Amino acid sequence: MEIRKRMGTRRPVGLGQKAVDPANWIGSDLAADQKWIYQLESRDINDMRTMAESVRRMIGEDPNKLLSIPADAFDFGNFETRIEKMKSELKDGLGAVQIRGLPLDQLGLLDSAIIYYGLGRHIGVACSNNPEGDVFGHVTDKGKTQKDPMSRAYQTREDLHYHTDQSSVVGLLCVRTPKSGGISKISSSVAVYNEMLERSPRSAEILSEPFYFTKHGEMNEGEKGYYQSPVFNFLDDMLCTSFGPTHIRKGHAFEDVPDLTQEQIDAIDLAEEIAEELHYAMELQKGDIQFLNNSVALHTRSAYEDWPEAQRKRLLWRLWLNNPGIRPLTPYIEEWGEGIRVNDTVERIVL
Repeated sequence: MEIRKRMGTRRPVGLGQKAVDPANWIGSDLAADQKWIYQLESRDINDMRTMAESVRRMIGEDPNKLLSIPADAFDFGNFETRIEKMKSELKDGLGAVQIRGLPLDQLGLLDSAIIYYGLGRHIGVACSNNPEGDVFGHVTDKGKTQKDPMSRAYQTREDLHYHTDQSSVVGLLCVRTPKSGGISKISSSVAVYNEMLERSPRSAEILSEPFYFTKHGEMNEGEKGYYQSPVFNFLDDMLCTSFGPTHIRKGHAFEDVPDLTQEQIDAIDLAEEIAEELHYAMELQKGDIQFLNNSVALHTRSAYEDWPEAQRKRLLWRLWLNNPGIRPLTPYIEEWGEGIRVNDTVERIVL
């Protein structure tokens, strides 16, 4: 049977019910049916070049001017047919898309940024990744550690926990690869939930109750450093997952927040264990782009060894894209509906 037919058409779901959803896949499914991967052909790249040339006439050499251009200004020509298929895959399909083969060296950083941002604007509205206003979050080792309660995991080269980002869709463009390691892994949160119902219905119930998530100190003075969201949310009869073990553990470390119970810890650990069992792994190469629906796809990456030279260090550009039409927004995503902002945040694009 064709894999997508086996997954079935989405049906209404509530707590304690198995989720029938096209996003209910396991790693072997993605390996067997790679229609979610788009290998760029010369005609696709030509369409992208034409679009980038048109946009450059509007922005000159200033990538920040991209932020004021409407989505329809990014005219990809015939490639827009493929973009529509990708949007459908993210919304009503697997919830994962990969684009391979964007020739960064030939295009240069600015044209590559125009193409990447333009693709993102066809999916949703881009927003700030940090208080500094970076719309292209730089996922790179800044010598930090996750042990620091105010650090962000993407600024380290350590192993990450399976998690979702704080937007409808997250995009990652590989600009530079590490010396070794840094393997990207994705797992269906729908499949994780269904498997958890089989093994431990009580754990699924616990993860459907609110948890406290840290803000990593990224808030205005006087605001609480945490907020609440369940992991498994049932919104408009759909399963919408928000997960971040590190965010949760740091959130529950605040003095005015209850400690995690052993049942809660065990439920979080079980979710990660299942995600690892069911994952699909890939090695992102320079010019590869990954888009994930945060409500149905968990992601992580392994630790990596980097190059000693600063200009060679691993770098991914991260886009946070919000679009309530893709999936109802969980409290986790709603908290960051306009990205990470403090009073003096001004959005920018740094290449």
